[in-house]
Amino acid sequence: IADCDVAADLGCGTGELLVPIRKKALRVIGVDKSPKMLEEAERRLASNGKGIELRIGEMEHLPMRDQEVDAAVINMVLHHLPSPDSSILEAGRVLKAGGLLIIVDLDKHQNEDMRKKYEHRWLGFTKKNIEKWLSAGGFIPKEFVQFDARDGLKINLFVSVKNM
Repeated sequence: IADCDVAADLGCGTGELLVPIRKKALRVIGVDKSPKMLEEAERRLASNGKGIELRIGEMEHLPMRDQEVDAAVINMVLHHLPSPDSSILEAGRVLKAGGLLIIVDLDKHQNEDMRKKYEHRWLGFTKKNIEKWLSAGGFIPKEFVQFDARDGLKINLFVSVKNM
């Protein structure tokens, strides 16, 4: 993330990325649907949460104004959602024109254990699927990187810019 005024971690969970994002933004908004996750994030931020705000909300209906943020991160969240494409559209709604969207998620795989152990709705996504959803959301691809993960899984990183 480049230096900016407002950034968001969409699906922030326990808030692990909030402080690192805060180093690039004057203000950070963390959104999650789980009160328990947000409580844990609040505990994590007890001593260094200045400039970080937590909000409860769904990815498909973010508790944010239109064009409220300059940059947004969706880190390892889409595979848990009923409608990942709707979440990307919603991220587009809250991002300013020219804003940056970073998506990190699993590449398509066949490890059914992920559904049972970690409640994954989706077994990752193909690069083509995510790029199609980004395009539908008015995003222009900027960068794509794939990383090896454990158990033969791969993690995809997409960096896109919201079209003017």
